[in-house]
Amino acid sequence: MIITSKSDYGLRAALYLAERGVRVRLRDISASQHIPESVCAQVMRKLVAAQIVLSQAGPAGGYTLARSPETISVASVLSAADRDICIFRCVEDGPEGLPGCDCDLDGKCAFQMVLKGFGKGIADYLDHLSLADLREQNGRLPEFHLPALTAGKAS
Repeated sequence: MIITSKSDYGLRAALYLAERGVRVRLRDISASQHIPESVCAQVMRKLVAAQIVLSQAGPAGGYTLARSPETISVASVLSAADRDICIFRCVEDGPEGLPGCDCDLDGKCAFQMVLKGFGKGIADYLDHLSLADLREQNGRLPEFHLPALTAGKAS
């Protein structure tokens, strides 16, 4: 599974903002989430560029969510903080349409088909999971279901 440290940091920072509900200074986000301040600043710039977070400069400045936590998907935060979500390298597209898989069996591997379906299921789940879902989980998150096999396959 390829979800980078920066993606993780971005999700933790955004969730912290969702929990606080008020403007928060960078150093407070960094300290509370155990993210190095320089890396936190980089991640927050990316979240601002993706219009997930708003930034206000000055003595009373800081960061807030740009919109309601119910409307911000986990997938959007993860990909904004570092890159698009790639669950398995062998099914990832390369840069600008170039192939991402460097395996000789690319396109001929039965397991690659399984991984594509599984990866799509995870990506869809993260796309439908919101910051509000994480904030209000109380130990319960929406159930994850693996994608169904295509019709005609034995179960």
